Amino acid sequence: MYKLEISTHEHAGIGIVSLVGEIDAATAPILEMELIPLAQQYNRLILDLSAVRSISSIGLRKILMLYRTIKIHNGQILLAGMSESLRNIMWASGFLNYFIVAESLEMGIAAFE
Repeated sequence: MYKLEISTHEHAGIGIVSLVGEIDAATAPILEMELIPLAQQYNRLILDLSAVRSISSIGLRKILMLYRTIKIHNGQILLAGMSESLRNIMWASGFLNYFIVAESLEMGIAAFE
């Protein structure tokens, strides 16, 4: 069993991905395998990170890869519900410059509607 659970659903044409656990070297390949097809399918994608406990540099690279994939199709990714520590990591690495950010999944959906 992996340290990351991924569930997906759609709301009004928006792809929503809820992540629970850790994004690290062990789970990043699974994240890539699940999310790249979604980035090709949806123009708007929300990553609900409210239950992500930690992220490694490889996890950040996989999220950046997702960003690049969806940008090819003129799409957007929104990061929702980040904890303060996760937000600090994203900010320090410059990642927040690439993504729309919302305090919660509900606020993210509202931002895309």
